[in-house]
Amino acid sequence: MKHLARVVALAAVALLPAAASAQAEEPHTYRGTVHNVQPGALDLITGVGYALRVVHIRTPATTVVARGSASLHVSELKPGDVVQADCRLTDAGLIAERIEQRDTR
Repeated sequence: MKHLARVVALAAVALLPAAASAQAEEPHTYRGTVHNVQPGALDLITGVGYALRVVHIRTPATTVVARGSASLHVSELKPGDVVQADCRLTDAGLIAERIEQRDTR
């Protein structure tokens, strides 16, 4: 019985890093206005209650950028564009998986 309890305890400890990394990569969605675009990243102004905050989002080459059904490059986004960014949180910060430019008309 002690052996079984020890095996279960070791298995639980072995699963902790996997659970922590899964939590670190859960999806986050941000909606806001592009403040700044630079190679490999962009800054997004988002609203939280009555406050505004700037969120720094990394944009690797794998980031999908779209306007409707058209594909864009991140460099085509301009300050003032309204976007929705689907990101994952990693140890290196927010990484954009997909950015969709919204029509503001």
